[in-house]
Amino acid sequence: MGRDAWPDLSVQISRRRWRCVPDPALCLTRDGAAFVRGLATQAEVWLTPEFHHFLDSWTLYDEKPELLAPSHSPAAAEETREALRIWLRLREASGSAEGRLCWVRDALRESRLPPGCEDSVVSQWEAMAEALDQHLAGAERPWGPLVAARRDAVALCAALPGSLLLTARSEAKDRRTPALCQQIEAWGLPCRHVGLDDDLALLERSLLLRILVEAGLTGFLWGGIGVSVIRPIVPSGYDRGDEFDAFADGEPRHLKNAWEDARFFWYELMGEDVYA
Repeated sequence: MGRDAWPDLSVQISRRRWRCVPDPALCLTRDGAAFVRGLATQAEVWLTPEFHHFLDSWTLYDEKPELLAPSHSPAAAEETREALRIWLRLREASGSAEGRLCWVRDALRESRLPPGCEDSVVSQWEAMAEALDQHLAGAERPWGPLVAARRDAVALCAALPGSLLLTARSEAKDRRTPALCQQIEAWGLPCRHVGLDDDLALLERSLLLRILVEAGLTGFLWGGIGVSVIRPIVPSGYDRGDEFDAFADGEPRHLKNAWEDARFFWYELMGEDVYA
């Protein structure tokens, strides 16, 4: 009677990993590269094809970092060089970080998907990126490699259910909106700020902060890295990318662009008063 009734029974409880797509501009800073690398130990971190092109052409950007650096200062140039070296080492480790560094590339065989992820995410990303190009075509220049990488990141986040974009907040004291949010708005897509008095923002922020604490990243936040979180809503979805439906009542019918009803919401990870 004193024996365990279920001697061979064991129970393991696991939670779904957060899916995060980092803004390439965040990845190209020294602190940002180290921050995202650490986050990959606790969450799925997804990189984009254009970001891999940066790494494939690292000798070009090592010689001319001003092509990627948001500032042309010598300090910003050296940060870009150092960040590229961090990512090269991490990619050479084949996405180690406990296997949670993921990416899509132009072909499925070149992509690294986590266990259980549908192969269709690669074609979904491609369709969303192509549809987003129509919005970029109407935006003001300058274009460039960083804009293309941000387009990839936004499209990938929309193709990955439940994922979020992590970006750096604006460093300008008179402009609180993150540069990526400004970019999204320049593409004609609404991006609304959500204050931390919002119940859902408070809950999500607390859950995300717990993940960062578990990853040992609190020092980066105290050090002022300034991370903002962006959530996309894309109701039309990637499968609405065709311009016409040739089988609608015998007559071609115009279909919405996949991004036509898209909206974005963003909030500060550490709270607005921290950066005042």
